[in-house]
Amino acid sequence: MGKIWKIISSTARMGGGGPPLKEYFLVAISDQANALRTLRSKRPDIELSQLTVVGEANSDHVDWLGVKDGDVVCLQAV
Repeated sequence: MGKIWKIISSTARMGGGGPPLKEYFLVAISDQANALRTLRSKRPDIELSQLTVVGEANSDHVDWLGVKDGDVVCLQAV
């Protein structure tokens, strides 16, 4: 498998109160710029969000998710 990018989407809250809303993604595309474009195209609701690449996920740690090349996975923080 190629690279799996860890990306955080930060969206300002309506009304400006509180910290930004954050979503966490894994994008399995080898090129970082293409991973960002793909995420924006598959999730048009985050068009105005700030996307931050925080590194690469080790495939050994995400094998249990069954991520394949081209997949975009949204993770929920609990």
